[in-house]
Amino acid sequence: MPRQKVHLAILDILRAVAAVAVCLFHFNYRNGGNLSVALEYGHYGVEVFFVISGFVIPLAMNWSRFQYRDVGNFLLRRMIRLYPVFAIVALSTLLFSIYGNPLLGYGGGEDDLTWQRAAANFTLTADLVGEGWYLPVFWTLAIEMQYYFLIAISFPLLVHKESWVRILVLLLWICPCYFVGYTETVFSWTAFFAMGILVFLYQNQKIGRVWFWALLLLAAYSHQETRNLTSACLGVLTAVCILWNPQIRVPWLVKLGVVSYSLYLLHLAFGGAVLTHLRQLSEGLQWINIQPLGIILSTVISICAAMLFYNYIELPIHNLARQFKTREREKELG
Repeated sequence: MPRQKVHLAILDILRAVAAVAVCLFHFNYRNGGNLSVALEYGHYGVEVFFVISGFVIPLAMNWSRFQYRDVGNFLLRRMIRLYPVFAIVALSTLLFSIYGNPLLGYGGGEDDLTWQRAAANFTLTADLVGEGWYLPVFWTLAIEMQYYFLIAISFPLLVHKESWVRILVLLLWICPCYFVGYTETVFSWTAFFAMGILVFLYQNQKIGRVWFWALLLLAAYSHQETRNLTSACLGVLTAVCILWNPQIRVPWLVKLGVVSYSLYLLHLAFGGAVLTHLRQLSEGLQWINIQPLGIILSTVISICAAMLFYNYIELPIHNLARQFKTREREKELG
């Protein structure tokens, strides 16, 4: 089984496209024009992230020779990668909501900032207990965290020496969303994560071509029953793109993919601030169509903020996460 680490530029490119799509969806003016209608599809960027995660996490576990004894270490590393960056953004949002921040468009003094809501947000359980998120994008982090627990439990079985065990576990990933429908848990998205897992297993010769395509189509069918056909088709397209791995050389797009997590978390604050100020400006300038300007400027400012945040906050946290390796793994690496 190959364990050599390689950098797949297509993953960064897909992340970049997905992050920008989500930004454009949130920056949409929704005025009924053709541009607004097109940007409504931007929310499907979330689906792309889930398929990528379904592929990348098992790939990393394979590189590290994951075993059940590594569960605690694995979850700790994933928590360090995901949670501190989220917590900084969540805490900043909370403080701005309380005390205000005119530059970012926060007025302050919001009355829906209870201790219960704070606990639900910082434990990533808001949907489960019926509380509101500080930022709408936080729900995907809760799903991602639940996914880490499921993959930690099932990975050794997904690479089991017996093919029937691998197929059975894949079916347990694919089928839940068909039966549970759309809920606030990872079980509404397991078929989507399974699309990425299937690519990993196929590339590592753990399933054959016939099983790969049959299960990929089954995952698409199961997911479209929960979401819709567009979402399912986009999942299949993302999985096939990762499998195909076209050699697209666009350095700036790869760089944008690297900072996509920071962009995803920050765009509502910085892009939203731009839109707030532009709308105030446009009240006295009715002859200006600020929609294209607002979308472009909001996206550019959000990307700049994400790059700074990544370099000074997210990257050091990633480096910290890399230090947490099992002793057995360190010895193997010599």
